[in-house]
Amino acid sequence: MGLLGYLLSEMDNTTYESLLQTLIVSKYQMAATTTDRNLVENKLIKGLDYIGKEVPNWDFNILAGAGAILSDVDDLSKFAVAQFDNSNKELAITREMTFSVNDNMNIALGWHIIKTKSGDRWFWHNGGTGGYTSSMAVDTKRKTGIIILSNVSPFSKEMGNIDNLCFELMKTLK
Repeated sequence: MGLLGYLLSEMDNTTYESLLQTLIVSKYQMAATTTDRNLVENKLIKGLDYIGKEVPNWDFNILAGAGAILSDVDDLSKFAVAQFDNSNKELAITREMTFSVNDNMNIALGWHIIKTKSGDRWFWHNGGTGGYTSSMAVDTKRKTGIIILSNVSPFSKEMGNIDNLCFELMKTLK
């Protein structure tokens, strides 16, 4: 994703931040989403390492597409709701299967596709950078979703609990 973000910004002769603002942030009114940490520094909770010690934020440069986006639950909720709107063709493309992992999981351009025991399909993605872990799942059929943002290190043995919590909460939504 880092290389893809770089190539897209090079092709458009702009920065990754500019692409993000133009193509996603402005379209879905995500005013608190950026790759510029200075713009959201006062809102950031300190990230923690695997033993709970504060760590500095990672700053991405050329590979910003691999994890530089900073956002909040309000903005990510707007992005999740946008997934439910069939007129957002560009988002629908990111949910099309491109690779089959096994009977319960496929890969799309921007999502993992989870096949649940009940037969539902959830679109899920997680992330982790120094000091932070996130997990997001949406069910476009039921128009439900869960977003979890945490300052649990992706290198912590507890990191898997973030995804597990996301899935367990998804199961509660009807």
